[in-house]
Amino acid sequence: MRSTNTKDLYNLMIKANWGFSTTMSRLRGFGGKTRSLEKNIVIQETSPQFNDAVISLNSVYLEVSDSGNRLRGVASFFGLMGFLPLAIGLGWLAYALYEYEDSFPLFLYLIFVAFLLIALVAATPLFCALFRWDMFRKTHYPMRFNRRDRKVYAWSQDMGVVTMNWDDIQFYSSQATKSQDRRGLSREEIRGYVRDSHGNMLYHLVFFKYEGLKGMKGVLEIWELVRRYMEEPDGHIQAYQVDQRLLDLDGKRESFIHSLIQATQVLADSRAVQLIFAPMVMWAGTGRIIAKWTCRVPRWPEWVEEKCRVDPNDPYVRNRHTERPLTAKEILWPLFCYLLGWAEVLAILYFCFRGYF
Repeated sequence: MRSTNTKDLYNLMIKANWGFSTTMSRLRGFGGKTRSLEKNIVIQETSPQFNDAVISLNSVYLEVSDSGNRLRGVASFFGLMGFLPLAIGLGWLAYALYEYEDSFPLFLYLIFVAFLLIALVAATPLFCALFRWDMFRKTHYPMRFNRRDRKVYAWSQDMGVVTMNWDDIQFYSSQATKSQDRRGLSREEIRGYVRDSHGNMLYHLVFFKYEGLKGMKGVLEIWELVRRYMEEPDGHIQAYQVDQRLLDLDGKRESFIHSLIQATQVLADSRAVQLIFAPMVMWAGTGRIIAKWTCRVPRWPEWVEEKCRVDPNDPYVRNRHTERPLTAKEILWPLFCYLLGWAEVLAILYFCFRGYF
């Protein structure tokens, strides 16, 4: 990341605009292992898949979620769990300083006051970033790939809806180096950037990302879906025929059970792993539910809807209204993992603190 100024730090640490924003477009670099992706070249042995990224599709446009939607809620729940004990501790310290002011020597009193102020100053940006990362913003930041006018409409976190020409976007895959992997900076994503007429970076964002065991293969499957949709004559038919579920985000908040499904799938595709890490399902699921219900649903402007108007008789429409209902297995398994996670966490807390009850 390049050098930042005060405005950049405010946008990142207070407003938590870490997604598609003016700050990240300017600061995002090309580190790690990169490979250019050509729009007219088929990636061999890669089939187009939704992979929990597609919201709706038809003969005119394909709508996908932002790259951060799959992990939505993890940061906010972490922030809530860290904020509560910190708030209690700082509240107790402030009360002690007020109530027993005469009992402390002056130098010790000043040390406690300084510690309280430093803790508040240091913690405020951190918890603002954790809360604002997922909460009190949009439920998701969708992108529409319009094959009719070859435009991409994308919601940003601070610029509203941004329009890009599909042919002007330079796509590339970005992977972490071995050194970055060892430092926990792993990333497997597909990015894209647009330059202005003078060669300056106009937009630079993460288009597709997949959190799961498939790694880069999962990201390339999403890329292949979008590439074929925009480049091939029957791309909309190929997308329509993909045998995977759409996200439950088309014009609404994600439902409770769909939040649990996403929280379960983000850990692993293996049910054994999901069962073992049930407390993490509880963590991700609770954070996702809280985050989604504190946010507003994004509404596309009228001019975008006009550009993306669909024929009422379009035979290739897929959205949440056309999807088959969830089966009992699809509902009960994530619900079981979620409740099991809560039971395990509460049992651990009971045995740790039973002497205080």
